[in-house]
Amino acid sequence: MTAPDRSADAEAVGREVSERLGLDTDLAFFPVRHHSPTCAAKLEAFLDAHAPDAILIEGPARFDEHIGALLDPESRPPFAFVAVTGEAPARWVANRSEAPRAGVAPVRAYYPFCDYSPELVAMRAGAKLGAEVRFVDLLSPPAVDEGGEGEAGELARALGERLGGPDDGPLARSRYTTELCRRAGCRDFDELWEALFEQGGWDLTPAGWAQAVGTYALLSRQNYRTEELWSDGTLARERFMAAKIAEVARRKRRVAVVLGAFHAVALGGARDELRGTPSVPPPRDEAEVYLVPYTFPRLDALFGYAPGMSGPAFYQRVWDARALPDPFARAAEEVLLETIRLARAEGDVLGPADAIAALAFARELSALRGRPRVGRVEVVEAATSCFVKGEGALAGRRVLAALAEAMRGTRVGSLGRRAGQSAIAADFHGAARALKLPVAHGRPRPVRLDLERGALARRRSRFFHRCAWLGIGFCKRLEGPDVESGEGPAGAVERWTVQYVPEIDARLAELSPSGASVEEAASEALARMIAGAEGRAGEIAAHAARAILMGLEPLLGRLVPALARALGADGDPISLLAAAGKLRRLSAWRARIGDAPGVRLEGLAREAYEEGARRLGHLAAGETARGVGTVPALLSDLADAILAGGPAAPSRELVIAAARGEGREAARGASPLVLGAIDGLLLALGGAGADELAEGLASTRGLAEGPGAYLEGVLSLAPRALVSGGALLEALVGYATTSPFDAFLASLPSLRRALARLGPREAETAAARAAALLGLGAQGAGEALEVLTVSPEVAARLMAWERRWLEQEASWAGPAGALPDDDDLSG
Repeated sequence: MTAPDRSADAEAVGREVSERLGLDTDLAFFPVRHHSPTCAAKLEAFLDAHAPDAILIEGPARFDEHIGALLDPESRPPFAFVAVTGEAPARWVANRSEAPRAGVAPVRAYYPFCDYSPELVAMRAGAKLGAEVRFVDLLSPPAVDEGGEGEAGELARALGERLGGPDDGPLARSRYTTELCRRAGCRDFDELWEALFEQGGWDLTPAGWAQAVGTYALLSRQNYRTEELWSDGTLARERFMAAKIAEVARRKRRVAVVLGAFHAVALGGARDELRGTPSVPPPRDEAEVYLVPYTFPRLDALFGYAPGMSGPAFYQRVWDARALPDPFARAAEEVLLETIRLARAEGDVLGPADAIAALAFARELSALRGRPRVGRVEVVEAATSCFVKGEGALAGRRVLAALAEAMRGTRVGSLGRRAGQSAIAADFHGAARALKLPVAHGRPRPVRLDLERGALARRRSRFFHRCAWLGIGFCKRLEGPDVESGEGPAGAVERWTVQYVPEIDARLAELSPSGASVEEAASEALARMIAGAEGRAGEIAAHAARAILMGLEPLLGRLVPALARALGADGDPISLLAAAGKLRRLSAWRARIGDAPGVRLEGLAREAYEEGARRLGHLAAGETARGVGTVPALLSDLADAILAGGPAAPSRELVIAAARGEGREAARGASPLVLGAIDGLLLALGGAGADELAEGLASTRGLAEGPGAYLEGVLSLAPRALVSGGALLEALVGYATTSPFDAFLASLPSLRRALARLGPREAETAAARAAALLGLGAQGAGEALEVLTVSPEVAARLMAWERRWLEQEASWAGPAGALPDDDDLSG
């Protein structure tokens, strides 16, 4: 299959392309596509024969200082440069001393390399030849809009999508490509490229391959207007590349320039003017640059990396077999066998005979399409046709999943010592190996940790919590302690998933100024948070929980004085009671998992409870600021602490005195919910009786949702209050039977929320007693029980229905006092 030439004079186009590339001159331009094994093989042969003094490569000039690290023989591709800016998106961070703004997520751009990347092949050839090797591109093209949102958006897009479209994009989007796909029956640019230049180009000479690609690029480029190429930054980048090429060409006799095909034909066409191009100052749009391992799954075009080609493991096999007469056939055979192996592991019934049949089918497909070799598309279609057996949906999913993994691969790259791995990255990988965690696989792996049963599980848990706190991206918690929710640790079993992704090493590089280990970085980050929470007991207690979960006992020792100071300075009872609950649960959790604490927290918990109790008069204001529901949960925890006893338990007498005094008085008339919760606390602690609760309910009758909110507060702490004494239930029945209908209707939502807190037995008893008070008998008790046990969601729907019914009823009745006309009566 060859590319049709739309030009009337194909020979003239061929001559022009040959002149532009100048492969037999001292300034040769070789067109490439990122991660093309055929291109890499042709480039390797060309550079070996051309023997240039200098090799210039498309890639940010900012990377020049890292070329030695890229060529470290101990490193194993794939690996990548990652450019990181801490401020999104208007200004690049130029050096490590400039800290990113707090709260702004860094923007990262990846520039990956694999064994068959033409750029890496060019660097390795340069090292072999003793040639000077340089990168000649910008890190990001200048923004078209000078200022405002347009500039910010363009800069963020440029960095975030760098090598994610600008070079392959013009070829893929051109009208020439669209026409070629239509004529050749190719579904997209990737299939067209593979047919023309991978399968169809393997037997060409390096010059013949470059000529074919250059012709395709030149004819594609003719579809674009100058304005389009300015708008996407193409011409700005090429102007910079021209200046960098000129700088080297003036010094070196024989220069090879390795560029994306779209740029190669343009800059090669200006070769006569290049040597006179003036020098340019170093670019200002620089970011922090690190070299990090990368993965095949992220390199795959369908999975993560836009300008790469799909199936990196398939193309790696092509590259590894490049010395054979037909490396594509070898790669196809190996991928089909790997697909069978993976599918069999999932229960499929496939064998070598299926691979033989599929390979033969792939060869027939290639021949039918006029393609000299089996390509990626044929392998996929052959496997799909020959391997899917039995029930189509299930077998198809198994086969397609296995095929996708075999084509994509799971390889994770590694870096040698010359790559300058940071101390924290070395610590991370060393800790992961010591904890027997998978860091050499690109797929999520489940990890279950029973913290009561093993020291290894506890060490893994601490490591996971540190990584999660630092945002390293290695692990994700599915089940276990959650200090962010305010509930604190509860269970002794944690479930996580772990997965290596390239962002891990990029994030570790960003964290390197914070410490030489993951533990140091976590301690430093948490210490900053603690310093910012001075005087706020609830926040400091949450940080204490994090310190315990991360195993940062030394930091916990420094945290205790700050927490002790906060207990005296924090005037917010909600913050104090929240801190007390966290500290008490943390102590219980540590005892449960057998953790020997260096710092004991029970005394601080008791002090926090008592300080919170002394400030119960401020509860109503705090509840209003935080929303409904905070106070009942905190007072319920306070009651639990007293009833459970132990070193963390506050004084019962102190709490009862504070609740009966300032607490009730401040809540009365301000918050029926808080008043009810305080009365429920008193009832639970034996500091109040049913008669007082009945009086409390009656005192809220004039407030919006008063009785319902009061009852909700009471039942949150004392769910048996309605059945343990008759006074409260009698007061509730009296309210329901004597209130104006509109007032009772308005209170129904809160009453239903309150009654939904009753357990099944309490609800049954309360319904029977209410029916007896109303003289309704057994049937009335059953109906009352149905109302009491309805869920809050159903209650909300019932309320909406009731409201609509009453509105309709009012509209049917007409204006108050109006009588129907005689005609209406007669009708």
